[in-house]
Amino acid sequence: MAQNIYFDESGFTGNNLLNEKQNYFAYGSVATNPDEAQEVVARIMKQYGVQGGELKGKNLVKYNRGRRAMDDILTHFEGRVKISISDKKYALAGKFFEYIFEPSLSEINSLFYGINFHLFIANILYVEFIARGAGADEIFNEFESLMREMDEPRLASLFSSSVHRENSPILTQIREFAIHRIDDIRGELDSLRGGVTGKWILDLTGSALGSLLAHWGLMYGEMTAICDESKPLMEKNDFFDGMIGRKGETIFVDSPIGKQPLTFNLSGPIQFASSAVEHGIQIADTLAAAAVFAVSNPDDPMAQKWAAMLPEIGKYGSVLPDFEHLDLNGMPAKLNAIVLMELHSRAIKKQNLLEEMPEYVHFMTQALRREALGLGPRMFGHDIGE
Repeated sequence: MAQNIYFDESGFTGNNLLNEKQNYFAYGSVATNPDEAQEVVARIMKQYGVQGGELKGKNLVKYNRGRRAMDDILTHFEGRVKISISDKKYALAGKFFEYIFEPSLSEINSLFYGINFHLFIANILYVEFIARGAGADEIFNEFESLMREMDEPRLASLFSSSVHRENSPILTQIREFAIHRIDDIRGELDSLRGGVTGKWILDLTGSALGSLLAHWGLMYGEMTAICDESKPLMEKNDFFDGMIGRKGETIFVDSPIGKQPLTFNLSGPIQFASSAVEHGIQIADTLAAAAVFAVSNPDDPMAQKWAAMLPEIGKYGSVLPDFEHLDLNGMPAKLNAIVLMELHSRAIKKQNLLEEMPEYVHFMTQALRREALGLGPRMFGHDIGE
């Protein structure tokens, strides 16, 4: 018999990842059945005096009694909760790599993903945006507007307003690379314009749902997915339809944190329902809201308790910065900074970006290893952004 998995979100802003009031997006999920979900919701509402007819996480987090109710739910469903949580600005930085760098590197993209060049770019953009601001906020705003509107005239002046006298060298390299590879970006946008994928290009819902279901699939051979009504999912779920009745061996993909499941088995199409009808969705809603509260309120005792749970229950497709990718005391960050400089130089000179690039990366890797052993000249001794 298929296991019901209920899903709902907190912090949804669609393609607007720079929404000032919603810095995080969380997609919560819980394995339960209709009878248990109804019983738990009824008990929680009575025990904690919840008004309004249903559980709403965004309301519960506003007061202490509501947060105790949410904590009760987390305790009750221990071991049956999975959450995907994303820092929206960092997610946008990741999208930047995907649609600004990737089109120019796609022929041998495995080389760049293999050295985590995408994570280096995403993290440095995020740091620039959060800590420095000069030019980075304009880059983020211009990129988001470009992807939301797919506007050809915007492409012609891409990043023109992000020129700033306080731009760091590395931010200048990223901006100038994009400007000099604009034809590649144009081709990528042309392939997306007018379709459903393009309409929701920055939305995080689909990827979060896919990752959660893939990990639930390691526990349950067959699942029924019941989601709160979501326009991005309702308009495009071809990938999920392809998982209906899929009883073959799970396919895994490589990632920076190890092999991750990709496939799973659904009993039928994703079911969309109102939280007023499905109590399991109300529970998923409170779980997602708890995750957002945990990362947004580091000084709150309950948030601290929930944050301590996130490494276990909130690691499924989550998109969060990892500054280890910028540590120039380690070889990976040095290598990626050198690769960026090389790509920037080739773009400026209108040279082939990919010709002998595998050999270049191999050579620089060996040179950095010799440097680390004290067997060669110091090649890269300054900090990022100097």
